[in-house]
Amino acid sequence: MHLALHHRNRKSEFGFTLIEIMVSTVITMMIIGSVYAAFRSSLKVYQRDETKIIMLQRVRSSLDRMSRDVSNLFYIADDEEMVILSEDYSESGDEADVDQDMISFVAIVEPRLEEYYIAVEEGIDDLLEAGEDNPLPSTLARIMYYIGPNPDDETVQSLMRIQVSNLDTEELEDMLEELMGSSPSEEVQEELQSSVLVDYVGGLNIRYFDSEDWIDVWDMEEEEGIPNAVEITLTITDADTQEKTLTQAVVIYLPLSEPPTDEAALPAGGAGVPR
Repeated sequence: MHLALHHRNRKSEFGFTLIEIMVSTVITMMIIGSVYAAFRSSLKVYQRDETKIIMLQRVRSSLDRMSRDVSNLFYIADDEEMVILSEDYSESGDEADVDQDMISFVAIVEPRLEEYYIAVEEGIDDLLEAGEDNPLPSTLARIMYYIGPNPDDETVQSLMRIQVSNLDTEELEDMLEELMGSSPSEEVQEELQSSVLVDYVGGLNIRYFDSEDWIDVWDMEEEEGIPNAVEITLTITDADTQEKTLTQAVVIYLPLSEPPTDEAALPAGGAGVPR
C-alpha cells in the first residue's frame, strides 16, 4: 500500500508522459487544421461572392446606360441622318467565336443644363415672354457602342460609348474607319479617353426584332423603319484573373416603332428586364 502510493506520487511529479503529449499535440493539430480549413473555405466563398457582385454591378450599370440610350432613340422616316447603323462582328476565341457587335443611332440626350442655369440668372419668365426658345431643350446626338481596346491599355477590351453632336452619316463612317484603324488622330484619341463604359468585356451581341424574328443586323432600307425591340447581351470577365465570366441580357422596346399586329410575335422580356 505504501509502495503503491509512493509510485503514484512520483508519477505526478514527472507530469505528462511523452505519449500523452504526442496524443494531445495531434488532437490540437487536428482541431487547428479543421478550423483553418473551414476558414479558408469561408474565405473562398466570400471572395467568390464578392467578385460576382462586383461583376454584376459592372454589367448591370453598363446595360442600364445602353438601355437608356436605346429607349431614347429618335427616328424620322426618310431622314438619312437618322439611320441605324449596325455590324455583326465576331472574333475567334479559344473555344468559340466572341461577339463584338456595333450599333449606332440618333438619340435624345441630356438637356443643356448650362444654358438653363444661364437662363435662371437672366430670368426665365422674361425670356419666354420675349418669345425665346425653351431654355431647357433636349438635344439630339449620335450614339455609338462597340468593343475596342482601352486607350490606356490596349491589352484590355472595353465597351466604348461615343457621343457626337454631328449627325452626318458620311463623317461618322470616316470616324468609324479611323477608330478601327491602328493610328487614330489626337482628336479621336481624346474622344476615346472619355468613352470607356466598362473594361474587361468578353463579348457584345445585339439582335433586332422585326415583329416576327430576331435578326443579327438591321438594314433600314430593307426593313423600311426601325426595329420593334433591341436585345443586348453583354459578357464581362473578372478584372483580376480574366477567367470568370458573367453574361446578362436586356430587351428594350422602341416607343417610336410600330407595334406588332400579332400578339404572339411579341418578344419575351421587356424594357430594362434582364433575360
